[in-house]
Amino acid sequence: MERTSGSTKFPLGSKLPSFALPNTDGREVDDSYLREGKMALVVFTCNHCPYVKGSEAKLIELAKQYEPSALRVVAISSNDATKYPEDSFELMKSKAAELAIPYPYLYDESQDIARLFDAACTPECYLFDASGSLVFHGAINDSPKSAAGVSRAYLAKALQQLSEGQKPDPAEAHPIGCSIKWK
Repeated sequence: MERTSGSTKFPLGSKLPSFALPNTDGREVDDSYLREGKMALVVFTCNHCPYVKGSEAKLIELAKQYEPSALRVVAISSNDATKYPEDSFELMKSKAAELAIPYPYLYDESQDIARLFDAACTPECYLFDASGSLVFHGAINDSPKSAAGVSRAYLAKALQQLSEGQKPDPAEAHPIGCSIKWK
């Protein structure tokens, strides 16, 4: 699924909303964790999506590159685990351990947070500046299924620009991935 335009419900400039979700390590994580950094990244993701599988190594690499002083990252799975059992909270825990994911991997069972962000697919990124304003929305890169095919690294460029005090350009890169599996 490719979103053809930016969100009208959660446009650039939107403020980082308040939320609290369970993490795969058993603790609850809320938006205050994200506000501790100079940049905050929320990524809607899941276990089964081939677009996620093809780009999560890059996401982990970027998180390690910019954390812990500048960037706080959370990944959120909002898929209906009843219809898509591979996206269950138990299997999220296994994936987090297996990949040694260096950021909280949160479960949005109610799907309320995905709706709050107007998220449509996985992976879908929301990058906020130090004031908590959305400055980049969209894809990790232009080839999320295959790292070998990447010619435009949208998220990496946005992180670099924001860390250098610039506004990300482009500020939007239409996310490409599997649709969120709604209840």
